[in-house]
Amino acid sequence: MRSLPFSEYIKALGKGQKGARHLTFDEAYDAMGRVLDNSIAPEQAGAFLMLLRMQEESVEELLAFIRACRERVPSELTALNAQLDIGCYAGKRRQLPWYLFSVALLASSGVKVCLHGASEPGSQRFYASHALPDLGLPLAESIEQAKHHQAACNVSYLDLGIALPELDRLIKLRELFGLRSCANTLARLLNPSHAPFAVQGVYHVHLDERHALVNEQFKQSSLVFRGDGGDPEVNTERETDLYFTQAGQTQKVVYPASPGWAMKERDISTQTMLSVWRGEQSHHYAEEAVIASLSAYLMLLHNLTHDAAKSQAVAMWENREKAQLPFGPV
Repeated sequence: MRSLPFSEYIKALGKGQKGARHLTFDEAYDAMGRVLDNSIAPEQAGAFLMLLRMQEESVEELLAFIRACRERVPSELTALNAQLDIGCYAGKRRQLPWYLFSVALLASSGVKVCLHGASEPGSQRFYASHALPDLGLPLAESIEQAKHHQAACNVSYLDLGIALPELDRLIKLRELFGLRSCANTLARLLNPSHAPFAVQGVYHVHLDERHALVNEQFKQSSLVFRGDGGDPEVNTERETDLYFTQAGQTQKVVYPASPGWAMKERDISTQTMLSVWRGEQSHHYAEEAVIASLSAYLMLLHNLTHDAAKSQAVAMWENREKAQLPFGPV
């Protein structure tokens, strides 16, 4: 396709209620490539991203954007040989990132997990990257270091600034816009390690359904759901629709709610998390979140029923190595 002046893409998206339209796949692919490569004026990039937010991206646009992103991911990331990809992009405000214990239990059972994420300065959220070093997993400062962490611990955390700095730059633009852009959605869908399984947590209503439609076009098997605060953590205070996509087909499974309602965490710190891990502190929400999230992950990985997955998750949680940090050599 012959590249159009970038202003034509802005015009297509912003021509008003009657004149605006979605971009074709080729147009969206070309446009996102130029945004990522920073080959257009910053004013054009800002207008493009905010118009997309107002109109909401179509499935075709998202697929084109993801293709442009994945073509720029370093090929060395496939050497991580991850089985499960999990994006950690939302950050927590109300609760701690208890799903990280679910990830730790998977890693200790032999599942290789690639965690990736980003943080937004000034958001006042508690991100996975804030918790992981205290839980025993250092943050990889290079792809080579991530390989070492995978070899030692079956899990690694890679900042998006290393995995795809072009996309990380777009996420950081929230400081200028005051709003998130499609970059956050793209990061969740990215699967930079090309793992055969991927988990995506989203926040807004209907985003889970749209992600599932996008996932149907990928080779990977995927799970997407509206997690606590938008992170990949099942909140059992309410029913959760789990969208499992395999071989282009999506199945919805409803994870049931559990009795009880959790108050906002008073102490957002890893000391609370470690106290719960060691069994020194009882925490109803934490235990429910760990077991529910782990159950959902096991349903994806092993095609288990809810009851079978929950039974296995409960056993893994009860038999955890309380005297050791959650993440460590395996």
